Amino acid sequence: MEKDTSTSDISIIISKSIDEISDLLRTIGSPNRLRILSFLFEKHRTFSFLLNHLIIKRTTLVHHLAILIDTSFIERQERGTYKITEDGIKFLKVVSDTYQNLLTKKQSKLQELIHKHNNWPQFYREPMIPHKNYVTHKALFQGGWNSFISSISGILISLGIPHDHVYISGRIGSCFIVNTIKLLKSSIAKEMVSQNAWKEIYNGIEGFGWKLKKNEITRKYPGNWKLVNEDNDLALDVFNKIVKIIDEYNTPVVLLGIQGCCFGIVNGYQNDSYLVSTFLRMEDREEIPIKFDQLILLDKFMYFYLPKKQDIENIEFEEKNSIYRAISFSKGEEYSENGFVMGTNAYDEWINVLESEKKENIDIYSNSILGQYYYDSKYVASEYLERITRKYKDKPQAKLLKKASENYRNAKIQLEQFTILFPYFEFEKNILSKEVRKKGANIIREVKKYENIAIEYLEKAYQNWE
Repeated sequence: MEKDTSTSDISIIISKSIDEISDLLRTIGSPNRLRILSFLFEKHRTFSFLLNHLIIKRTTLVHHLAILIDTSFIERQERGTYKITEDGIKFLKVVSDTYQNLLTKKQSKLQELIHKHNNWPQFYREPMIPHKNYVTHKALFQGGWNSFISSISGILISLGIPHDHVYISGRIGSCFIVNTIKLLKSSIAKEMVSQNAWKEIYNGIEGFGWKLKKNEITRKYPGNWKLVNEDNDLALDVFNKIVKIIDEYNTPVVLLGIQGCCFGIVNGYQNDSYLVSTFLRMEDREEIPIKFDQLILLDKFMYFYLPKKQDIENIEFEEKNSIYRAISFSKGEEYSENGFVMGTNAYDEWINVLESEKKENIDIYSNSILGQYYYDSKYVASEYLERITRKYKDKPQAKLLKKASENYRNAKIQLEQFTILFPYFEFEKNILSKEVRKKGANIIREVKKYENIAIEYLEKAYQNWE
């Protein structure tokens, strides 16, 4: 029987071993390592199972497994099979129990607040009357690192569009966008583009045969991620409008600010909360309702929906037009405005920051997330062009599209090396030495080179389209 540790013993252990305990907590602080433990908690798993379900590189998985084995949380069995140890099970139990206790206390405080104040919206007041609705055709958040595309793709698929997020992103053109804000210091640059670029993205979406409606409301207190004061009233107003859309049009809504400053899908509502589909689906994690005032926003509320069908040109026209859009987005000349640098020139801004002598100008998190984000977008661009190549294999544009696809694939390979230098959410491995920054800058130069070659082939393919 294990002996409980006394309060004084706990204090002594922590004070003497603070660094070692911090390292131990960092071990499970990685989302992927926590997922590995979760998978192994269910039953023994093979290396190939973990590789397929985590969707990470083989070398990255080997790294995670080695750390977990070193901490004795898991052990390797025969034939590449892994199992969780008793220590691993105990550690998971402590973490989950602690989290559940904190969640229960938070919910209790919320209920106390609701009972204390009687000026909340009607559906807050006692007795609580169920107030719920769900769209008939549920939309599911799709793959990829562009949360807007993952969301709008899910809705288009739910409306009967027979394509995946790769094809939809290629048609819309978002995977061809390279965009930074001058002095790249913010990871949100990946989904912040100029108004002109947004308009062209909307045109690409409507090319699938559905009218797009969008609404933006500027916050009263921008710059603060949490909603405060009048922003809570705006959040309730947005919630009521989305409730009305779901009731009247029976269609899902793309909403900004769900699960972090990301887009997600609203499929319905229950009392004061959105019923959503988000990136948690891609990680086999349970979706939870999002209370209307728990959105994470920087400067504005934003949501989109597709209320009705509309006529479009034939598919070949739309696919040819997608190549023109890809060229425009890739070059970026007409979309760079108000501090945004778009097109391959955006890489120069990135390079300038990496080579800056002022280390404080370099945001580790931004480099890691943008590296992963653009690695994914080059994969999508290459794959989309490959599919179009196969479709028009007997046409003169096919060989040129093939060359463009190959160069986007080369850019992707370069960015994979960048993600190793700046690994996503592996902060303990991010080292901002001059050597690492120089390597990163040189990689981005190679990416720009391949992308410029790809643009040349795209232009030739468009000019020779039959």
